Amino acid sequence: MLNFTVVTLFPQMFESPLGHSILKKAQDKGLISIRLVDPRDFTTDRHHVTDDYPYGGGQGMVMKPEPLVSAIEDIRAQNPAARVVLLSPQGAVFTQETATELAQEEGLVLVCGRYEGVDERVKLFVDEELSVGDFTLSGGEPAAMVVIDAVTRLIPGVLGNEKSAADESFSNGLLEYPQYTRPEEFRGMKVPEVLLSGDHERIRQWRREASVRLTMDRRPDLLAKAKLTLEERAKASGIKAPIYVALLHHPVYDKNGQVVTTAVTNMDIHDIARSGRTYGIHGFYVVTPVKALQKLARKIIDHWEQGYGSQYNVTRKEALALVRIKDTLDDVLIDIEQECGEKPLLVVTSARPGGNRTSFADLRDMLLKVSQPFLLILGTGWGLTEAIFSRSDYTLEAIEGSTDYNHLSVRSAAAIVFDRLLGGQ
Repeated sequence: MLNFTVVTLFPQMFESPLGHSILKKAQDKGLISIRLVDPRDFTTDRHHVTDDYPYGGGQGMVMKPEPLVSAIEDIRAQNPAARVVLLSPQGAVFTQETATELAQEEGLVLVCGRYEGVDERVKLFVDEELSVGDFTLSGGEPAAMVVIDAVTRLIPGVLGNEKSAADESFSNGLLEYPQYTRPEEFRGMKVPEVLLSGDHERIRQWRREASVRLTMDRRPDLLAKAKLTLEERAKASGIKAPIYVALLHHPVYDKNGQVVTTAVTNMDIHDIARSGRTYGIHGFYVVTPVKALQKLARKIIDHWEQGYGSQYNVTRKEALALVRIKDTLDDVLIDIEQECGEKPLLVVTSARPGGNRTSFADLRDMLLKVSQPFLLILGTGWGLTEAIFSRSDYTLEAIEGSTDYNHLSVRSAAAIVFDRLLGGQ
C-alpha cells in the first residue's frame, strides 16, 4: 500500500476528487490510503495563524515556517521512510518518469503551498520540490491531486487492464496513438482500415508510427529522450537524406602547412560515435591508411562490441556499432554508394574563415528536401587539405562563438554540427 499524506490548509478541497472513480476504488481495494493534515493544527496562537507579511515588502502573504515544519516532523515521526515533496512553481517538472519513481515509495507526503508561497526555510525539511507545469496556481492543492492521480494509476491492481498505463501518453516518451471505437463511420469519418484488419502486427506498426508522428507535430521536445529507431528518428526530424560522417586522419595539414597523417585517438572515436548515435547518423568512418592505427581503432571497437565492454556498457556498444574503418576517402564513398545506391554529396567542415560557405540553415533545408545521402567530412590536425576541399560539393560555415578563440576539438565541433543540422529546432 502507498500511503499519501497531504499537508493542506483546505482539506475539504480533496473530498470530491478522492471520493470518485479510480482513486476511490484504489482506496476501497486497500492499494492506497490518503490522509489530510491541516497545518493550523500545529499552530500555537489562539487565532491559528499560518501566514504573515513577507520581509522586504511585496504583495501577498507567505506561509510561516513553524506550522509547516511541525506538521512535517510529526508525519516523519510516524513514517520515517516517507518521501516529502513540496508542490512549488520553482520545483522540477513532474513527469511520467517521476510518477513511476514515486509509485515505488511506501509513503508520500505532499506539502501544499498557498498565497505567495512558503518561507524558504521550510525547504530544508523536504526531500524535493515538484512543479506540475510552467504556470501559477492559487495553491498546491490542484497540483497534489494531479500527483496522487498520476502515481496511483501506476500501482499494480489499480487499473482494470494492467497494460493501459504502459500504452498511455508519455509512458514510452511519446504521445499516445489515436483511439477509435464504434461506430465504424461517424459523419463521414471512417475508422482507419488497418484497425479493422485483425492483423495485430500491422496494427502495432500503425500505432507506433501514429504515435511518433503525433509527438513530432505536437511535442517535438519529447523526441530527444524517446527511444526511436534510426528510421523513426529520421522521419521525426523530417530529414529524408541518410547522413554519414568521416573523420579524416589523412590527408590533413600540420601547423606548418605540410600534408601529414594524424594519430587515431580513443576519445575521438568514442565521443563522435556517441554524438552520431544520438543524432541518427547512419555511419561513422575513421579514415587512415596506417595499418597500425587501424589496428588500434579496431581494438577499441572490439572491446565495446565483443569484449568486456559490450556487457559493461550496452549503450556504448550501440554507439560504437556505427564506426567503420577505411583506408581512404574513396573507400568511404564506395561503401556509401553500395549501401545507398548512389554517391553521397560531400560536405566539408573547417574552422578557417573565408570562402564561399553554406550556412547550417541552408544545409538543414537541403537535408529536408533531398533524399541523396550526405557525407560530412571532419578534419584532424590543422584541417583538411585543399585537395579535399576541391572535391566537396559544399563547405559548411565555421562554428563561431562570442570570442575570437576558434580552436574546438574535432569531437566538440562534431557534436555542435550534428545538433545544428539534426537537432530539435
